[in-house]
Amino acid sequence: MSTLKELQETFQRGILAGDDTILAEVNDSASEDREVLFGVYRHAYVARLAEVLAADYEQLHAYMGDADFAQLAKAYVGAHPSDQRNARWFGRHLPDYLRQTPVYAGHPEVAELAALEKALNDAFDGPNAEPLSVLHLAALTPEDWPALELRPHPTAIRLSFATNAVDIWSALKAETAPPKLRALAEPIVVLVWRQDVMARFRPFAAEEAMMWNEAAKGVRFGALCEMVVTFGGEDGAELRAASYLKSWVDMGMLANLQPR
Repeated sequence: MSTLKELQETFQRGILAGDDTILAEVNDSASEDREVLFGVYRHAYVARLAEVLAADYEQLHAYMGDADFAQLAKAYVGAHPSDQRNARWFGRHLPDYLRQTPVYAGHPEVAELAALEKALNDAFDGPNAEPLSVLHLAALTPEDWPALELRPHPTAIRLSFATNAVDIWSALKAETAPPKLRALAEPIVVLVWRQDVMARFRPFAAEEAMMWNEAAKGVRFGALCEMVVTFGGEDGAELRAASYLKSWVDMGMLANLQPR
């Protein structure tokens, strides 16, 4: 006779891997045989996880449609059975799954939509930090500025997109017809972060993306201004750098600013 632990493990294999060994422990009912009865559990497991996936990737679901998303969910459940007690993390592999699975790899916007939705969910659940404010900047001396190091908010997530997935997502969120898929001439950087209690995202133009990337590496503000000069020309460079910094502060993208 099997122990309770052995029965539980066999039952789990039956649900997750399609192993029929557990059927030896299941009795037929008066109206249905054991295959049908156990099939109810298998279906319910996949259906519940598909619901979780649809909730986490709402706009991807809208973009793909019910039938194609259901097919994706079933395939994803088979490739990545739930391994966490909290269902919140079940869909964490979906963007990579879409990039790496041949049937979806030829549709990069699908993986990018998933990456954006995952980042928004992760930013919403991310750690708290007091955002940098204009008052913090006002307390700095002129001598502090060249050595300042910018610190991204801990919820900040940098993405790179090769398609107009951001425009597609925004249209779907607004419940309007999404634009036609378009490959971008150059990839764009999209920053996702949480401001107050709302997850947000913002595409960066090339120069601002460069400044953010370098700032996130710990490059000091004086050197960042020099990089802006090199990138976009000397004319108005200081104003451009200051404008980027002000927008980051106004939108809560930075956690603090540390003089050295």
